Amino acid sequence: MKIQLLSIVLVIFVLTSCKKEREAPNGLKVRVLKEGTGNYAKPGEFLITSMIVKDPKDSIWRDTHEQNLPMIIPVGDESAIPNEKGVESAFRVMKLGDSVAVDIDAKTLFRDQPLPPQLKAEDKMTFVFAVKDITDEAGVNRVQMELQQRQMQEARKQQEGQLGIDTVAIDSWLAAKKINAIKDKSGMRYVVTRMGKGPRPTVASTITFTYKGTLMADGSLFDESSTPVVYPLSQLITGWQICFPMLPKGSAATLYVPSSLGYGPNGYQPGIPPNANLIFEVELIDFTN
Repeated sequence: MKIQLLSIVLVIFVLTSCKKEREAPNGLKVRVLKEGTGNYAKPGEFLITSMIVKDPKDSIWRDTHEQNLPMIIPVGDESAIPNEKGVESAFRVMKLGDSVAVDIDAKTLFRDQPLPPQLKAEDKMTFVFAVKDITDEAGVNRVQMELQQRQMQEARKQQEGQLGIDTVAIDSWLAAKKINAIKDKSGMRYVVTRMGKGPRPTVASTITFTYKGTLMADGSLFDESSTPVVYPLSQLITGWQICFPMLPKGSAATLYVPSSLGYGPNGYQPGIPPNANLIFEVELIDFTN
């Protein structure tokens, strides 16, 4: 009987000890889901953390795991504490390896903006943070550089994937129209309608040219020059940077531009939609180096 009673006491102790709570300087309660190590982050340091935001119905409003983006949160100077009304004060009681949850009133969270219609002022929004690192400004710079490199790699993969789709679409369109275009390894396709005899520009050249641009999808005109245009080639779309150096001065050509070498997933409004393959009729009048 004594053994059973001791077991019950131990279970109660374990359960209650797991429900740890900390108090932020502004009085906000911070529930500790997993205890980290070391000291709390100090003023001037940065928390590298993930974050999930949920409403009272457990609907997720934001999840940085899905975005694969770490939160970089500065811990402010202690002089700022009296003005900390919301979740920002909780960052002062977080340490490396922590997983914590913070509940905050909707009226406090949205104090400087209109309350979303699905929320009431007294509703609790829950923030869940998992602290991956605590670092200084140099560490933040390293994290940001790594993040930029990863984003560039992901963008490159997406661009390569879109380029494959674009190239197949352009080649199919050319075949259907019985157009025999020169195929460049970049994915650009072009037909020289008049071959000039002069020198050729480089990407560093400023070119003088005329152009007419249409959408491959429906042949609609989205832009056309009324007079010759003078512009640095390096500031024009990638497809032009690839093809113009192949054209001697005085040449005219039709360029078939994959979207990934044109205006990409954003397009160029109002005339060019996202991921649009383009046709340009161009003439290289002159250039300067």
